[in-house]
Amino acid sequence: MPTPPSDHLFPPGDGLPGLSALPYRLARLCLGVASFVTGPCGHEPAGATWIVACSGGPDSVALLAMAAILRHRLGLAGLLAAHLDHGLRPESGAEAEAVGALCRELGIVCLSDRVDVAALARQRRLGVEDAGRQARQAFFTDCLAGRDNAWVLTGHQLNDLAEDQLMRVTRGAGWPALGGMAAMDPGRRLLRPLLLTPRRAITDFTTALGLPTIDDPSNADPAYLRNRVRHGLLPLVLQENPRALDAAARLWRQARLDAAYFDEVLPVPVPDEDGAVRLPRARLSGLHPALRARLYARALDALGPGQALADSLAALEAAYARRDTGRVFQFPGGKTARVAREGLVFCRNALSGPPRQTRKRH
Repeated sequence: MPTPPSDHLFPPGDGLPGLSALPYRLARLCLGVASFVTGPCGHEPAGATWIVACSGGPDSVALLAMAAILRHRLGLAGLLAAHLDHGLRPESGAEAEAVGALCRELGIVCLSDRVDVAALARQRRLGVEDAGRQARQAFFTDCLAGRDNAWVLTGHQLNDLAEDQLMRVTRGAGWPALGGMAAMDPGRRLLRPLLLTPRRAITDFTTALGLPTIDDPSNADPAYLRNRVRHGLLPLVLQENPRALDAAARLWRQARLDAAYFDEVLPVPVPDEDGAVRLPRARLSGLHPALRARLYARALDALGPGQALADSLAALEAAYARRDTGRVFQFPGGKTARVAREGLVFCRNALSGPPRQTRKRH
């Protein structure tokens, strides 16, 4: 991790400047993030503990610095950092030390752990990306355990959101899921405060403050879909429309608005004592097919992880409309939907859950 130049606003040993000491553009950026958190994000930070997931990259370092600058203004009860060493590269240990050093410089406690993600992938017969995602989720759960009103913050920003939207298009996701990842996930106590902040603004922030950051070479590896979208597809979209990131933000806002409407007009399905979600024809017959499809998706979501594709939901709707009794549809996550005489029955195979994770702590 490089040493920040002494002529920047963050010389070693001096700590971060306060909000009032920042240049106007940087102060405005921080205040914009604060407004997003309390506005579209829907989070109340007063009295909360924020745990910033910090990989050492520009996005997470910028988020950690902004949280430190805003903590008193937002009334946070606590601010922590969290770093998980995936053990995938020889330099990962040194990077974990560098993140710890930055946190000490900022006066922020850093929760850290190490997981052999490659071994986890082999054990669970997963790709490295999926294994890393599971390891991070388990780590974040550990970080949240025993802390009331605590939230994990990730550094996903507007470019990431645009990439996510493009990947959802390629997977065949439906509306409003096409709008991309949520800014707040209450179930996982997860926040993404930078979600509508473009990468160039974040880079300007870290450069202006002289914040030390890490360049992860795996972000350029074309073996990963996200990298192919980031370095191949999104640049082509931006070439066609230089304001495509603004369009991505608008799409996200419209999707959130529509999702809020669906939350109001559609019930939340709850599995019964047998673990099945049942949608009787009496409930379904009065709904428009567009609302029925969204209710099917909700029923499947209630059974656990596994994203249903739009084509599969459309096929289920067609079978329901034909009263194709006995027809069974398989969905990701070991979930099924069966057309019954009384309506639709959604079930999940009890053996299809993810295997229990064993992690080595350091």
